[in-house]
Amino acid sequence: MNVFIIVGIIIIALIAALLIALDITVIVLKRKKLMPTNKLGRYLSRNLVQINAFTVLTVFCVVWLIPLLIGVLGSLTSRYAFENSPGELFPNDGFTFENYLAFFNKYEVDGTRLPVERWILNSFIVSTVSTFLYLLVAGLAAYAFVFMKFKFRNIIFMFLIFTMVIPGIATMTPQLSNIANLGIARSLWALILPGLGGVGGLYLIRQFFLGIPKDLIESAKMDGMSHIKIFLHIILPLGKSVFLVQGLFCFMGAWNDLLWPQIILGTADKSLWTLQVGVAYISGDKTANAIGMSLASAIFSAIPIIILYIFTQNKIIEGVAASGVKG
Repeated sequence: MNVFIIVGIIIIALIAALLIALDITVIVLKRKKLMPTNKLGRYLSRNLVQINAFTVLTVFCVVWLIPLLIGVLGSLTSRYAFENSPGELFPNDGFTFENYLAFFNKYEVDGTRLPVERWILNSFIVSTVSTFLYLLVAGLAAYAFVFMKFKFRNIIFMFLIFTMVIPGIATMTPQLSNIANLGIARSLWALILPGLGGVGGLYLIRQFFLGIPKDLIESAKMDGMSHIKIFLHIILPLGKSVFLVQGLFCFMGAWNDLLWPQIILGTADKSLWTLQVGVAYISGDKTANAIGMSLASAIFSAIPIIILYIFTQNKIIEGVAASGVKG
């Protein structure tokens, strides 16, 4: 591991030195008007800033990916290698999937098997239902703030925006009281309902709706369409990109949430846990035998989000850009 870190630092230092040397060379040649007029010279002269930005961002991306790479390699490392050769990225006995198999066949001290499959199902239920309900609530609210006229509309919206500065920890106790009064404590609904009041997604969707021509909505009203029909047949098709973006953010937030499920679900009934709570529970064991399984569980929990992002990244960029420009 130490050798890997040293080699990485040396490579980054070499890249930085080469980049600085390139910048100095190009700047000096341009000032002395000695810059070559061939294709390479013209490219370096016109795109020096872009080359610097691309190089720096590439280095940062590689550095950001290093922990993920270490986690993947560690999850494929055997228990024997962790016990006898800790810190080795490439174990002598090769890679194995035994940690992933152990994650799905983890037993308690009393011989009870942990319901990993149930955790995965719970996470999918909570994430999917939370995403669908939030998009419905935020979409209808954004439609009302943009296309419907009512008293104190702007004041109410500004108040909602103001609530974004309040830290979540400050509202946790009132939320717990509300959940207890509703009688849904220790249930998956306790993980779904509190998130429906988030303002960040409402703001993003509203900004997109501001770019939709008001004349289109007025024409639909003149044709006798109700607000519900306008929302379903006009707004939803036009705003599918921003709904996809916010849906991904909402799904990721619900899937990766740990603190709130831990507080609500407790430790009494492990069948109600989400995957993140189960991963945190398994990762609590710091022995050499459990390190590989902890890494395997963490990597496995990130796979759905990675796959979802890969297939929707173009829509994310498109939706965020459209929301920013049209707003």
